[in-house]
Amino acid sequence: MSVFIKNTLLIIAVFTFASGVGAQNIFEGYSLTVEANDDGACPVRWQPGAGGGNAIDVFVAGTNFQTRASSLTACDESSVTGNRVNPNGIGKWCFSGAEPMYEIRLQNGVTYLWPALTKESGIYNVKDFRPVRRSLDNPARYLYSEPADYTKTIKNAIAYIAARQGGTLRFPDGDYIVGTTDGSTRDPAYQAITVPSGIIIEGASANSSVPSSNLPFRKTSTRLRLKNDNQTIFRIGGCTNQVTFKHIELLGNETVYGEVLRGSNVGTIGIEGLGKWAIDPVSKQSMPNTSQFIRFENMTIQNFDKGIWVHNVNEKNCKPTEQACDQWQFDYVRVDQVSFNNNKTGIWVHTFNTDWQVNNSVFHYVARNAPGDGIRLQKTGSMLLQQTWGGGYDQGTNIGGTFLYIDYVGGMTIINSGSENGKRAIYTNPAGGVSSTILTVINSWFGDPVELRGRLSYVSTGSFYLARSITADPAVTITSTGDRFCYDPYTFAGRCKDEAGRNVLRPNYNGGRIMFQTGSVAEGRDADRIEGRPNLFGYNVEIRDGLMQYDPNVNFKLITDWANGADGRPAVKDGAFVYCNDCRRGGVCSQGTAGTDGAFAKRINGQWRCD
Repeated sequence: MSVFIKNTLLIIAVFTFASGVGAQNIFEGYSLTVEANDDGACPVRWQPGAGGGNAIDVFVAGTNFQTRASSLTACDESSVTGNRVNPNGIGKWCFSGAEPMYEIRLQNGVTYLWPALTKESGIYNVKDFRPVRRSLDNPARYLYSEPADYTKTIKNAIAYIAARQGGTLRFPDGDYIVGTTDGSTRDPAYQAITVPSGIIIEGASANSSVPSSNLPFRKTSTRLRLKNDNQTIFRIGGCTNQVTFKHIELLGNETVYGEVLRGSNVGTIGIEGLGKWAIDPVSKQSMPNTSQFIRFENMTIQNFDKGIWVHNVNEKNCKPTEQACDQWQFDYVRVDQVSFNNNKTGIWVHTFNTDWQVNNSVFHYVARNAPGDGIRLQKTGSMLLQQTWGGGYDQGTNIGGTFLYIDYVGGMTIINSGSENGKRAIYTNPAGGVSSTILTVINSWFGDPVELRGRLSYVSTGSFYLARSITADPAVTITSTGDRFCYDPYTFAGRCKDEAGRNVLRPNYNGGRIMFQTGSVAEGRDADRIEGRPNLFGYNVEIRDGLMQYDPNVNFKLITDWANGADGRPAVKDGAFVYCNDCRRGGVCSQGTAGTDGAFAKRINGQWRCD
């Protein structure tokens, strides 16, 4: 090797070593906490700048805040005095130091583990925020410990992400317990883990931990869970946008394999949305604190009192001078490929200003786990439900409650969805079933009763119901095109029955005011025969700029057969009106000659009359 090459390599090696010795890591952020509580204020709470209230004190990580950080250098117009870092004019603090992480203390006493910026910043592993101990080795090492409860670790990671204006928080496979002091005992100071704007909560898998088959060595699921009642895992407050949860399981206070039996899941919530549309009592200015673009994707949410619950602050004691009651905007919400299992209520929405899309999801619930509902829309703007199913496990002790329990919804569209093994598929509260509420059902399947109460509008197209599925109040208006009410009697004989097991000859809507309904031809034979049904106009019919053209090929024989219910048609009733091409005019209709005779036949008192 030449002398030139040897000298060049030596210079490179020395430079690299020198750079490593003097390497400085960059740390930056803001002094903040993240907590949505009952005041309805935005959850990211900035520490005040007056009097240095947003400065931080920096300590060597893993020394229990006993070793003050030294040799820190300020950056981005911050300033450093000893181990104190003062932020710049916009509240941002920035410093560099030799360690890969430090622990910082805000002036209000809140402490965080704070990693340095790296090329991976923006995507974070929750385990990088676990408790850490700095060894006495030379060189020193940082040793993480696995906490029995992950509450503080997760909140630390979330505060770091909030200071970065968003990011992805990843949970490797494992069991993450929150809300306790030691992995079991209730933490009386626990508050729900509030998420900031721009965050993605991402696990490794949403595989379900069904208690009857769960194994302690199971590694395919990322699970966050509670071990006490009346606690919430995650909370989305006001002023929070672009939040996503995916590939993760949330579990309520449920005993899993190998654990001592615990208490109930009363008051437990998987994810809570809580905020308010505030009004300044003096200026009357509105502060809606809008939260929007929220997504739940590929998740399992099970064994909670409420899986997802969205509501207003002070909803039971709202003062209109202080807030627009029931009007907090929680909007553009998407639920996609989520399994809701054994919750008392899967999704519960109680705010008018919200719009949801629920896709490709399933709701399993049982009535004895009361109320045993899939989706409860107490007050809702609109919802699109598609390719989504709900119900219980059987028609016995594990029968479900109600798939869609609707107190009020501005408009709801149901596409290619359905329910079975439940007490009710749909129930609408008469107090909220107003005429401006429209339920539109397309190509869906409901094996459970549908109870339409109030004065709402029900529009159904190409959907399947059982013989006596739908019961509607008299003021409910119904438009039905192409709906069926029984299985094909030729293929599934003996299946068109009512609740008492009796054959039903005329399956249809029960009650309501049918504005329009397409008919059907007769099917089946003997006891399985289903009678035909005519097309029905249930209200005044107005024809504009046109005429009513009757079939010119109808003759005396046909109207005579129709009167007797021939060809599977329902027998003609008084009031029928038809053109007959060979009926002789005058009195009771009689056979005439086509091309010579012809009259309009009217059914009066059980006779065809052509006068």
